[in-house]
Amino acid sequence: MNTMKNVSAVLALALAATLLGACAALEPEPTLTESHFGDSVRQMIEAQTYDPSTLSSPSTQPVEGGDGQRIENVLEAYRQDVAKPATADDDIVINLGDGQRR
Repeated sequence: MNTMKNVSAVLALALAATLLGACAALEPEPTLTESHFGDSVRQMIEAQTYDPSTLSSPSTQPVEGGDGQRIENVLEAYRQDVAKPATADDDIVINLGDGQRR
């Protein structure tokens, strides 16, 4: 009886290992889009970085100041470029069917 339990346990373990191995083998190769996922973000970060060497070895020191004139210019540009919503005075008309009541 004990031998039957051992054989059942070994068979269950072998079946589980086979099934898990089959699942791992069925993973599809990434598509072209998936293989380049995130490249545009990394390129943008690199293009916007003043000192590219800080990308690989960033400083641990906190920023303690800034160029006041530059910051003022940035804030002024930000305030001017804030979205100014266009008026939406046009009525939205939705027609369903021929428009006649029955």
